[in-house]
Amino acid sequence: MHPAKYGTSLATHPDSGKDSILARLYGSARCSIFSAAFVGAVLSLGANVVFATGGSEAVERHYVTAPNAPSSQSAVDVDRKSDGCVSCHEVTDKKTMHANPAVKLGCTDCHGGDATVSRPAGTSSISDSPYLAALEKAHVLPMYPDDWHFPSSANPEQTYTLLNRESPEFVRFVNPSDYRIAREACGACHLPIIEAAERSLMATSAMLWGGAAYNNGILPFKRYILGEAYNREGTGVSILGPVKPTPEMTEQYSILPQLY
Repeated sequence: MHPAKYGTSLATHPDSGKDSILARLYGSARCSIFSAAFVGAVLSLGANVVFATGGSEAVERHYVTAPNAPSSQSAVDVDRKSDGCVSCHEVTDKKTMHANPAVKLGCTDCHGGDATVSRPAGTSSISDSPYLAALEKAHVLPMYPDDWHFPSSANPEQTYTLLNRESPEFVRFVNPSDYRIAREACGACHLPIIEAAERSLMATSAMLWGGAAYNNGILPFKRYILGEAYNREGTGVSILGPVKPTPEMTEQYSILPQLY
């Protein structure tokens, strides 16, 4: 489901209104240099993004978006959504990835894929052609298989910008907790946690971008307004705060209305 349908903290914003927001945050005297500095920062970051996302050609695929994972369901539905998966993935600590036995989730609830496909009898690895064919039918396949060294299950190095080029369905398949698609896999039960975590320093890296921008003379203030976040399609977005701060809240507690 698209983030906007959840009243999300993520949103894209036009350029209009930025100077007035910054005037409230930092004072009008500093805002006169913001536009040029902000453009310079974005251009410098954009060059890195273009470089980082270069790679192999995309493979044309038809993706089926799995329904959002439910908060509750019958044991029959759980088994139906896991039967084919456990014919290969036989041993795990918890089948639902939750310690609480009250959680009722099948494999495809979180990951997507096709649980009606089972491992062919007499096969045991991708060296067996029927096994590989079943894997390709059951799994959500990447748009850039060469970059993922498919069919290897080992993640390649530096996959973050690669994931931004991938389909949301594949991102969900390899990591249902990825913030780009966590609402679909986890939002039925954990939406408040997801929205709070999206704004955390560990998610936005605001200290990294803010410190780098200040220490290198890109932006002139230490209230960091640059962060990192992506929507379902891998597009960079602004992050809105949970409340609209007053000038006093910003001055005394450094609460900001958004990160760019």
